[in-house]
Amino acid sequence: MPRKQSQPSKHWIWDILALNLIFRGVWLLFMHPEQKADFLWYFDHAKMLANGQGYNWMGHPTAYWPIGWPFFLSLIFRITGSYVIVGLAVNVILSTVIVGLIYVISMRLFHRQSIAICAAVAYSLLPSHIEWNAILGSEELFTALLLTSLLLYLKARAEGTARPLLWTIASGLILGLSCDVRPIPLAFPIFIFLYELLIARRRFAHSIGRALTLGIAMFVAILPVTIRNLVSMHHMVLVSTNGGVNLWQGTHTNGGYFWSWNPAVNPILHINDEIVKNKVAEHTATDFIFHHIPTTVLHGFMKIWDLYKDDVNSTWYTFHVAPGLDHLTKPIDAINTTFYFLFMAAAAIGIVMVVVRRIGAWRNALLLLTFALYNTCFFFFFPAWDRFRYPLMPLFAVFVGVGLVSAWQAMRNGEREAE
Repeated sequence: MPRKQSQPSKHWIWDILALNLIFRGVWLLFMHPEQKADFLWYFDHAKMLANGQGYNWMGHPTAYWPIGWPFFLSLIFRITGSYVIVGLAVNVILSTVIVGLIYVISMRLFHRQSIAICAAVAYSLLPSHIEWNAILGSEELFTALLLTSLLLYLKARAEGTARPLLWTIASGLILGLSCDVRPIPLAFPIFIFLYELLIARRRFAHSIGRALTLGIAMFVAILPVTIRNLVSMHHMVLVSTNGGVNLWQGTHTNGGYFWSWNPAVNPILHINDEIVKNKVAEHTATDFIFHHIPTTVLHGFMKIWDLYKDDVNSTWYTFHVAPGLDHLTKPIDAINTTFYFLFMAAAAIGIVMVVVRRIGAWRNALLLLTFALYNTCFFFFFPAWDRFRYPLMPLFAVFVGVGLVSAWQAMRNGEREAE
């Protein structure tokens, strides 16, 4: 009797992606918080761009907030009309794309569907990353671009890849576009050099070549924004003008955002020109850092603690500001943070397994941790709270998949030995 051929395993990821779209969409039907702060600003200026009114603030061209997210939204608003719900729907789609990218990256690194499915499901169930979909933030677009760039870089590093240089260039171009949304990765090529040299064990010339290729491609993608800033504002502004202000705020650690209405404390309080404000803030911050190194180091570790200590910022901008739901803020904070700690515990197990057992393409997997380390070091100087950890959670999710599968296998092995 001929042996029955085994059927190929079902690609459960399509079901997971469909469920992500459904549940995240239902969340938008339930939660309607008022858009505030940065999120309202993004909407208003996306609407202005869609209406051909330019990217202005207080009657003048601006680059204080990066133009990437409002410009991206404005392209959609030109088709659909300028509605907050349209932007939120875009975030739902981007969030679902992120889940798909987690699956693809996991499969590329470990070639095991069980790991990839666990990674995708774990991220899909992270409460705060569902809640953020009701907020018109730039996190989803930035994170989708970041993951795409890292996936392309992994493709460039794969054995036998044709034209790795082109894949590296493509990775850099996408990473440059992500900088137009949030400029955080601007110095990441330095860490790429260290990764190639110290972790991938490549020669110095190869490592510096990869880093330079990535960096040049990034700046090619950023160049249109820089040219726009030069033409509109008559100043060479790479992406945005809020870097100095944020650096100055980072010298005043109070567990999150800092601002003072006291002129004796705040040297930029009455400066309206954002170019001048940025320069004064940058000078004040660097002067403080060089003359208060022990305090700067202490504040740096405090900011890293703020980056990782809990998972509550999404609740503040959803339940706290939604009519009639403020009383749920603290319970939801507790739920979010509990899920977050469980998620990170599984990620820690996965990281240990990858490093110790050298599972799959373990050196390539450490590329994800290289960016996580870079992002963490970035906030050693800049204000930090859990919102700024958003782009790292999909990277940790890949290791959550490894951790969950490893824990399950250990339990099964323990049961067999006990029999």
